[in-house]
Amino acid sequence: MTSTKPAVFWRDSLPIHPAAELFPLMPPDELRVLGEDIMKNGLRSPIVLWRADDKTPAVLLDGRNRLDAIEMAPGSPVEVRNVVVLDHTTDPYAFVISTNIHRRHLTAEKKRELIANLLKAQPDRSDRQIAATVKADHKTVGAVRTGLEARGEIPHVGNRQDSKGRKQPTAKKKSVNEPAAASPKKMTTKSLAQEDIGPNSADEIARLNARVDELQNQKRRLEIENVGLRNEIEKLTATNNSLRQQIAELIGAQAKFDNAAPAADDGGMPDIPAFLRKTAS
Repeated sequence: MTSTKPAVFWRDSLPIHPAAELFPLMPPDELRVLGEDIMKNGLRSPIVLWRADDKTPAVLLDGRNRLDAIEMAPGSPVEVRNVVVLDHTTDPYAFVISTNIHRRHLTAEKKRELIANLLKAQPDRSDRQIAATVKADHKTVGAVRTGLEARGEIPHVGNRQDSKGRKQPTAKKKSVNEPAAASPKKMTTKSLAQEDIGPNSADEIARLNARVDELQNQKRRLEIENVGLRNEIEKLTATNNSLRQQIAELIGAQAKFDNAAPAADDGGMPDIPAFLRKTAS
C-alpha cells in the first residue's frame, strides 16, 4: 500500500511557542524510528498546547519531534487524540525545560547553550531563578550572562525578576554610612568561567547529574526489556507445557495400542462382518 501523506502539514496550521525551540530537533534517522514506534505502539506522551487566555489561539508547547515523526512514518495519517492544553498559570519555559531535561542527556556545553537560549528569551530573570529552572549553578548562569552582555547578545537589565515574580535590583545600593570595603578583585568572563573548573565545579556536577540521568534511563530501559523477556519466557513455557502434554497423550495412546488383546483367530483376518469376507475358493 502506498503511504498516504497528510494534505496539510501540522506546521502549516499550528503555531509554535518560542519555549518549544529551546531544545534542538531530533535528526531524521531518529525521527523515522520514533515514527515507526508511534505507529506500532501509539502516542505515549501527550502533545502539549499552551493558551495565554480564552481569546488567544493555542500554540504548540511540547511535541514537535512526535508530530514530525508521525508525518514521516509510512502508512495512513494518525489522528492525534492525546492532547493536553495548559493555560497562563503554567510558565511555558519552565514547563518545557522541566519536561525535556529528564529526557535528554545534556553535556556541560549543551546546558550552557540552554542557559544562553533562556537568557535571550527572558533576560530579566535572575541568575538564581534560571539556575533553578535548568538545574545548574547560579554562578554558571552568571558567567553565561556576562559573556552574552559583553557580546551585546542580551541587554544589561538593571532590575531582574526573582522566583516570586518581584523585581529586584541587580546590585544593592551602597549605604552612605557604610564603610568602604576593600576593592575586590575584578571578575572577568574568563575568571568567572574558571570557577567552573575542578571536581566541585558546576560543570562537573552538571556532568555527573547528566550521567546519573543517563544511568537511570538505561536502568528503566533494561527493566522494560526484562519485563518483555519475562513475558516471552512465560509464553514459551506455556507452549512447552502444551507440547509435553500432547506428547504424553500420544505415548499413552501408543501404549494402549501395543497392550491391546490380539483379535480372535479368524483366518488371520480381523473381526469383520461375514458378508465382507472372501470365502476360500
